[in-house]
Amino acid sequence: MKPSTLKRLERFNKGIEILEELKKSCRKEDFCEDLKVLSITERNLQVCTEFIVDFSSYILSKLGVSIPETYKEVIERIYTIGIIDEDLKKKLLDVIGLRNIIVHMYTDVKAELIYENLDNLILTLKNSVNKLLEFCKERRIDP
Repeated sequence: MKPSTLKRLERFNKGIEILEELKKSCRKEDFCEDLKVLSITERNLQVCTEFIVDFSSYILSKLGVSIPETYKEVIERIYTIGIIDEDLKKKLLDVIGLRNIIVHMYTDVKAELIYENLDNLILTLKNSVNKLLEFCKERRIDP
C-alpha cells in the first residue's frame, strides 16, 4: 500500500474510532446540546466519507475508467462495475448527501438525526472501505 493511502486509511480508521467513542460516551441529550461534540462528529463523518470517494476514484483510475465529476457519480460508477451492491450504494449516497449538507451548509443539520443514525453511518463507512480493499485484493490493485 502506498504511504499516502496508508496514512489516509489510518486517518479513516481513527475517524471511525472517534465516532464510535462519541456514540458510546454521549447521551442523546448531551450530544445534541454540545456544539463541540457535534462539530467533531461532523468533521469525522466528512473525512471518512471523502476517503471513500477518493479511494473509489483511485480504483476507477487504476481500472482505466473515467473519473466522474461528482461524489454521487463516483458511487454510481463503483456500483455499475460491481464493487458494491445496490444496498450499499443507496446507503453511501445518503452518507454523501449528509456530507454535502455538512460541508456546504445547505441547511441546519439536525443533531438528533445524526445521533440516531450514527451507528448506521459508521457501519456504512466501514463496509464501504472493506469492499474497496477486498476489490483491490481480488484485482491485485496496489492501493
